[in-house]
Amino acid sequence: MTAPDRARLVCADLDGTLLNSAGAVGPVTRRALDGAAACRVPVVCVTGRPLRDALAVSRELGSAGLMGCSNGAVIAEVPSGRVLMCRGFAGDRAGFVLRRLRGRLPDVVLGVDTLRGLFLEEGFAALVPDCWPHEVVPDAVAGPASDDRVVKILAVHPAIPAHALADVLVDPGDGLAATCSTPYFLEMSLDGVDKGTSLRWLAAHHRLRLTATVAVGDMPNDLPMLRAAGLAAAVANAHRDVRRAADLILPSNDEEGVADLLAMVCGADSELPRSGR
Repeated sequence: MTAPDRARLVCADLDGTLLNSAGAVGPVTRRALDGAAACRVPVVCVTGRPLRDALAVSRELGSAGLMGCSNGAVIAEVPSGRVLMCRGFAGDRAGFVLRRLRGRLPDVVLGVDTLRGLFLEEGFAALVPDCWPHEVVPDAVAGPASDDRVVKILAVHPAIPAHALADVLVDPGDGLAATCSTPYFLEMSLDGVDKGTSLRWLAAHHRLRLTATVAVGDMPNDLPMLRAAGLAAAVANAHRDVRRAADLILPSNDEEGVADLLAMVCGADSELPRSGR
C-alpha cells in the first residue's frame, strides 16, 4: 500500500453501523456528522436499503450531498432524489432470473427493489423482522411497472437461512452477486455490482484516490466497500468476516462507534492507521 492519504471521504453503512439498534442516530454521532461537514469531509450513506428509504434516512441526517443504496446499484443526490448512477437489470432480465429462481426453489418468497419502490410477495415481511416499507404483490415478476427498473432481487425462505440460500438458488452462470445485509434474506444484484462499486464511483466523483477513502460497516454486503477503501473500519457488533477484514475495530453501533471514527477523521492528524491490507 502507498503512504496513507488524509481521509477525505467516509462511506458508512446505515443499519447496524451508523444507526443504533432502535434505527436512530445517537446524539454523539449527530454531533460528529456536523463536525465532519464543518471540516468538509463528506460522509456518504452507502446502504442496502431501497432508494426511497435511503433518501429518507439521509435527509433526516441532514445530508446535502450524495448517497448510495441498493447495495451499490444506485447513487443519488439526497436533496433532489435525482439518480446519478444506476446499474440495474435491463429489459426482461430480472423476470428471467426470478422465474429461474422460482424453478429451483418453488416455495421461495421473492421481492424486487426498483427505482420506484420495493415490491415483496405476500409472506415476505412475516419472515423478516423490521421489514422495510414495501408494496405487497402476488408475484414479484409482475411487481414493477414496465418503465421502472429492477436494481436488486430479494429472496427469503421459511426453512433455509439467508446465508445458505445462495447455495440453493444461485448458479455461477446466472451472472449474479449474492450477499446479505441482514441474517434473514438473500440479496442478488448483477455480477460486479456491490458497495465497492459505490465507493469507487464516489471517489472518482470527488476526484480522490482510493487511499483517501474510509469505509465502515457491519455485514457481509459491506465487505466489497471495505476492501476497496483506503481504510476499512468495522463496528464491534459486526459479522466476524467484516471484523476480520477491518483495519480498525470501533465500539458498537449502540455505543456510537462511527462517531469515534469521524472524530479521528476530523482530528488534527487525520492520517488514520492502516494495517497494510
